[in-house]
Amino acid sequence: MRTFLRRILVASQWGASLALVSACGPNVESGGDSTTSGGASSQSGGSSASSGGASSQSGGSSASSGGASSSGGGGEPGPPDASAPLDPYPDPTCVGPFYDGGYHGQCCYEVHCIAPVDGACPAASAAAPHIDGLPPGSGTCMCDGNGADGAESIQGPYANRTASDPESCCYLVGSIACEGRPLLVRGEPRVAPLARAPSAWSQTDVRRFDRALADADLSELAPAERRELARRWAERGQNEHASVASFGRFALGLMAIGAPPQLIEAAHRAAVDEVRHARLALAIASAYAGEPVGVGPLPLGGALDDLGSLEALTLATVVEGCIGETLSAIEAEVAAQAAQPPAVRMALVSIARDEARHAELAWAFVRWAVAAGGAGLRARVAAAFARALDHVASEAPGIAGGELLPSHGFLPADELHRLRQQALTDVLRPAAAALASARPPSADREFSGASGNVILSATTAYLST
Repeated sequence: MRTFLRRILVASQWGASLALVSACGPNVESGGDSTTSGGASSQSGGSSASSGGASSQSGGSSASSGGASSSGGGGEPGPPDASAPLDPYPDPTCVGPFYDGGYHGQCCYEVHCIAPVDGACPAASAAAPHIDGLPPGSGTCMCDGNGADGAESIQGPYANRTASDPESCCYLVGSIACEGRPLLVRGEPRVAPLARAPSAWSQTDVRRFDRALADADLSELAPAERRELARRWAERGQNEHASVASFGRFALGLMAIGAPPQLIEAAHRAAVDEVRHARLALAIASAYAGEPVGVGPLPLGGALDDLGSLEALTLATVVEGCIGETLSAIEAEVAAQAAQPPAVRMALVSIARDEARHAELAWAFVRWAVAAGGAGLRARVAAAFARALDHVASEAPGIAGGELLPSHGFLPADELHRLRQQALTDVLRPAAAALASARPPSADREFSGASGNVILSATTAYLST
């Protein structure tokens, strides 16, 4: 297992940059220029394991079905007194279909507990602003509340099973897997609708990639396999497309909190990466579908609300960037080694390279933010890391790749789960600990895209262990 990943933390001029050094293996060329990318924050095998973040899919408690009101307190319209008896939270479960609303996986739940607010446990409808790290884990989106069995994104409040814990107001938070750095508006993901018509989004201007895609022999695939691969690559394209807006909003947030220009420049470069990812993912989807697959207009109403909070931007970046994009880079690198069509392999290698830079940006920003925000924000960041890492640790193997062939870009669920757990042990926990213990940077040291740009890649030794 030691040869799976070797981690190195190096100091960028602002803070921690994360580097995973490949143990061995050839580099896969991604094309004639740096634009050969495809699939943004795509988590290669369906990412975030399609359990969406629940620690159990067993059905657990009879009171659960996602923590419905059968255990008491789940359907309370108002904020009950924190001292009033609440039923302990039920075991989290997964409910609904395995494919829902443009994403994959079930609506799955995990427990989040908070301290009473003004002496009371907030009602489920008012709990979201008080719960850090929503949705739980990068690459997952909150359930839309319209799923099977009446699934709601947040249910509760319930009593903490540990009576002495000051975080005595507990909630079941539902999520479903999605790919890319999600564009969340009021806790819900936004993507543009697919458009099955000729579109610039289904074409690229990367000649080497285009030639490889045109030469791909898909004739051996059964029609059902081609349809499923087309659907999954199209979903990837939708989410990469939304990631362009997510990084655009991140750049605006950086400006609103007075972040240095180098971070803002890196955020805009990341958005441009996501444009390329979306075009290449949709081009691959079009090849499998045998017809153009593009995207329509992206609804952005409310997407720019609440800009300007250093704390909110930092805590979101911990989950979506430091955790999610680090995992994305690792997973895409490993998936690339299993991919057989050259165009798919090119896309996934470029995803890994781009996501490495995006992950580095996230770690560097959080390091800068905790220095700017002081001890209070540093403590909140440490707590957010702890929750997010525990979430990754508790994930059960899902159906991330379903029955899809790993040779076409989607890792099997059990392999993806093992990969994420190894990355958690060898990379994420040590990196988070190093960031938490790092000394604040001096005021005259600035982020350098040259000296701080450390490539993140997964070791190909994983495939031989």
